[in-house]
Amino acid sequence: MTPSTVPPTFAEKDLDYYLRMIRGDFAELEETHALRVSPGPSQKNIVILLDRTSLGPADVLGARLLRHFMKALVHNQVKPRAVILIHQAARLAMADSEVLQELSILEEQGVRILVCVVSADEFGISDQLKVGFIADMDNICDHLLNAWKVIRL
Repeated sequence: MTPSTVPPTFAEKDLDYYLRMIRGDFAELEETHALRVSPGPSQKNIVILLDRTSLGPADVLGARLLRHFMKALVHNQVKPRAVILIHQAARLAMADSEVLQELSILEEQGVRILVCVVSADEFGISDQLKVGFIADMDNICDHLLNAWKVIRL
């Protein structure tokens, strides 16, 4: 059996996974399918908009929820195209942020971290940002309007 005629051994259908068993030598099969399978994260045209340093009220639980959300986002296979930090959330890109490490990892994974220039200027933190880049409202609007989905937290 040549590689082009080998039936797929593993397939996804309707969010369920199916495995097809084949008798015979698997060496050829492993070589042909290894290049097709990419276990890395996939990026979706989703933008996450954060406007505060917590999820929900600005209390201990809200800050804890944001930390857990960011950790989950780092480990999730699906990645957003961008995370936009406006208003108080601009402080999340600073050195003393509890989610700085997660934002840095997301940036390494290809997620764009945008920090609102107006917010950064208002708080006087433009020169203290450790992750992401300063974005004006034109850039932020482009990301929001071109996204398939915007998630505001």
